[in-house]
Amino acid sequence: MHFEHPWVFLAIVIFLFCEKRCPLRLDMLYFPRLYLIGKYSRRGSLLQALKWMAITGTVTALASPVLKKEMIPLLEPGRDMVLVIDSSRSMDEEFSITTRENKFETLKKILKEFIERRDGDRIGLIVFGEFAYVASPVTFDHEMVAKMVPYLEVAMAGERTAIYDALAMAAKLLKRSDAKTKVAVMLTDGKNTAGKIPLHIAKKLLKEYGIKLYTIGVGRPGDYDPDLLKELAKENGGRFFSASDPKMLKKVYDAIDELEPSMIELKPVAKMEYLFSYPLFIAAMSLLAYLFFVNRSEA
Repeated sequence: MHFEHPWVFLAIVIFLFCEKRCPLRLDMLYFPRLYLIGKYSRRGSLLQALKWMAITGTVTALASPVLKKEMIPLLEPGRDMVLVIDSSRSMDEEFSITTRENKFETLKKILKEFIERRDGDRIGLIVFGEFAYVASPVTFDHEMVAKMVPYLEVAMAGERTAIYDALAMAAKLLKRSDAKTKVAVMLTDGKNTAGKIPLHIAKKLLKEYGIKLYTIGVGRPGDYDPDLLKELAKENGGRFFSASDPKMLKKVYDAIDELEPSMIELKPVAKMEYLFSYPLFIAAMSLLAYLFFVNRSEA
């Protein structure tokens, strides 16, 4: 605890000095009928105590006592990251003849682990098929986003693939972001076969809002357009990855995790609690008690 105006305590010294030295007895202006103290010896010490409690309380309140409470620092957004995932019908297939695992189910497991590792970043989620929609806005609540992933289903946004619409949606989601770094990670296993947004508009939006883009092609190379994904990543400061099996897909997200380390920025926060009301209350009660006893003595 500290006082914002500690110099106010000099007033107590002035009161003490005036009580003993000043011929005008300034304290009579504030505490009249002090002559009664001498007549009532039993109450004399009580009235003196009440007088000084009132003076001390008032001066302490004017000095403005403040209690500084330590608080947990707030997280400041260092990076906003949007995960853009393809949920078209082809994601319900296996990686390849040799790898029997389902692409979408494997992706959900890896995504959940990836999200849980991203301490300090705000994470958002976009799902796309024939159209794109925001499954989760960017948020620090990673637990909520991670719990949402298992409930995602193939073809929940349609059976075809609208890559450009998904990128435009990611740009829209990050448009008003105040983070220093904005990142989109898009995964697809197909070519653009649906949507209303042309490629050049999607590119323009990504550049306009300063979004770094990582692209991931899943499955057989012939299923998706690697040249397009490479071009999109290169033009927006990211990288292109390919994954033909679950192990490769996990390594891709691990690599992105290393390329984009979590940024934890702490903003120091201190809560100030002003305590002047307590000494002011004591001063007021003391003054009222003083006046009560003085008036009672006169009666």
